[in-house]
Amino acid sequence: MRLRKTMKRTAAAVLALSMAVSAAAMPASAGYTIDMSDEKITGNVEIKQETDGSGTKITISVDGKDRTTEFTDDEAGDKITITGDNTVTKPAAATTADAEAAKDDTKAPETTVEENKDGTVIDYTGKQDAQPEQEASRPEGAAPDMEADPAGVDDQQEETDPEADKDDPDGQNDQNNQSGQNTQNEDSEDEDADAGIMTYEAPAPTTLTSAVAAAARKVISIINNATGKELAVTLKNLKVDAGDTAQNAMTIEGSGDVTLELDGKNELTGGSGTFKNIYEDDQRGYGIDSKRTHVTIKGNEDSSLTATGGSGNDKGGYGIYASRLDLVDATVTATGGAGAGSGIYTPGNFNIENSKLTARGGGQLTPGDDASKGGGCGIYTNGEVVVGEDSEVIAIGGSDKATDRAAEGGYALGYWQGSYKVKEGGKLTAIGGDAESEHGKATGGDALWGAYWNDTVFSGETALIAGNAKSGTGNATGGDTIKDGAGGMNVTVNGGTTTVVGGKAESATGTATNGDGITGILGIGNQGGKIEEAENAKVDKKEDGTVEVVVGDVVSVVTGDHKYKLTATVEPTCTTPGKRVYTCTTWGHTDDTYEETIDALGHHFVEGVCTRCGAPESNGGSSAVTLTVTGAGAYETSIADGRYVVAAPAETAVLSGCLSNLKELKAQGADTIVFRTQLRETVLNIDSMLSLGVDDTLFTLTHNGEGASLTIGGFEHNELIH
Repeated sequence: MRLRKTMKRTAAAVLALSMAVSAAAMPASAGYTIDMSDEKITGNVEIKQETDGSGTKITISVDGKDRTTEFTDDEAGDKITITGDNTVTKPAAATTADAEAAKDDTKAPETTVEENKDGTVIDYTGKQDAQPEQEASRPEGAAPDMEADPAGVDDQQEETDPEADKDDPDGQNDQNNQSGQNTQNEDSEDEDADAGIMTYEAPAPTTLTSAVAAAARKVISIINNATGKELAVTLKNLKVDAGDTAQNAMTIEGSGDVTLELDGKNELTGGSGTFKNIYEDDQRGYGIDSKRTHVTIKGNEDSSLTATGGSGNDKGGYGIYASRLDLVDATVTATGGAGAGSGIYTPGNFNIENSKLTARGGGQLTPGDDASKGGGCGIYTNGEVVVGEDSEVIAIGGSDKATDRAAEGGYALGYWQGSYKVKEGGKLTAIGGDAESEHGKATGGDALWGAYWNDTVFSGETALIAGNAKSGTGNATGGDTIKDGAGGMNVTVNGGTTTVVGGKAESATGTATNGDGITGILGIGNQGGKIEEAENAKVDKKEDGTVEVVVGDVVSVVTGDHKYKLTATVEPTCTTPGKRVYTCTTWGHTDDTYEETIDALGHHFVEGVCTRCGAPESNGGSSAVTLTVTGAGAYETSIADGRYVVAAPAETAVLSGCLSNLKELKAQGADTIVFRTQLRETVLNIDSMLSLGVDDTLFTLTHNGEGASLTIGGFEHNELIH
């Protein structure tokens, strides 16, 4: 016993010295890496930046305890990285002895075993192991019974109590109370006991099971109390799911700005439990909650963030709630939780720069169940939302389906004393949620709903598509593209094209009223632009989160002060353009017409025959051959704006023909030929190619993944490839 206690004291002294040396050796500016999968994450993680007398200080706490030194790494400049998956638990890092043994698998790691007087084993975590004779009967994978030996509790406390040896320095009581013979006999008995001891170590859980359910609910708080100094945190392939708790996956607080830098694929999901918000309303967990802090989400190539609110029947959490929010070079998907949660809510301004955002309102846990609520909003703001150049935003209202109650689709964009602006080069698509009720009223979601006088301006490409409504025995009303919720709303098109599609309504026995497309709220500003009203829009919401929109048939156009209605259509063919003819409906200009050209469809060849017009791929006996694509089962051709485009759905394909084919294309108005495959697009100047041969000179353009090569008359001419 004396030897064992001496070894314990020595080990404790070495550990304390090691920790002191480590703390002293920590650089003044160190990086930190936090792995949410690590089993040492025993509680919620808090990252805090604050100022003290010497400058700023980073503190990382777990379950309220400062454990900053445990997360230091070799990165410089206080870089903080959070990684891992809180739904999967990995063993903590091995001891130094284990690490050395791993380098040399012939060397076993040193092991320290502590035991009670009755022979039971206490492992390094302080948990009491089972009796040797119990080991053989324990089911595989079962956890030890912590209450199997209540009689040994006092002995265990004697071994583990740090106060126990304070009154017995160096184990003198043991030495004074026992003779050498007794000590020798006890040691001999200890050795006999050791010989029969088997240690039990449960396998480390690697999936979300009951054994790690608690660990899978650890979430993250980021606090920056250093006003004027940004706190940057990198999210690297991070997954945090708050499960059925009433927690946010990530909470951001403090007076200083916080930047989340994305690296890889990141997912944050709020808990499905409920809590009271500041208005004492029940809420479910948010993907990100930042009610007072300015947050910037910054991406890089191939990085992304998905933030999802907690789900329930009657309430859904926000995907992202941020008082002020910026997206920079980022790809972000924010989805409200089932139960009508909003994808994004920003009380303040929201800027989107060179980024792609998809914001979805929450639908239902169980579509068709009257107790299950849907119809969440895609984006809601009390500030100004700006879609910048080279940015794309898709906002989608949640759908709602009922049996006996009324159903109402969510609006895609909403504001209260806020506004939306789409800059030149930006793109915005807003799609209201659909509504369906078997016996109740159904109302489609509006594309844009607003209240209180702030102007919305569209200068980029914008599509407002309202939700559809369908009812069996009740009334149905399609959503409006723009709905003024309080009077005084004004929406101006100042460049680009804004397309509007009112929601369609359908009722078996009730009244069906389609939603409005162009309304008096929407007008052309002094910088020009165009408004198109369309019907029969098709929206394909794919499982991977992407959305494909076909706006349908344009039925009216607004340019300047004039409004035109579609009065005639000439359909295009594979080789001939079509046109739409619009007649002005503005008083005093009813004789004016407006025409738009519809591009020729181009041939779609499958096995040598066009599926659209039936034309064969060959030219019927001429010594020259037509353009041919090999390596793809099907391909499409089209001609517009002087470009003849051949598109093949393959990574590797070959385009071949002769120069006489290019002459024919030039006669049809083409100046360039474009060959487009999945990984590459090549543009060739027709005149440059014609200068290198005669009519029957053959050419071959080969795409091999991202590479391309061109031969004309059997000679390589890659210098013509653009």
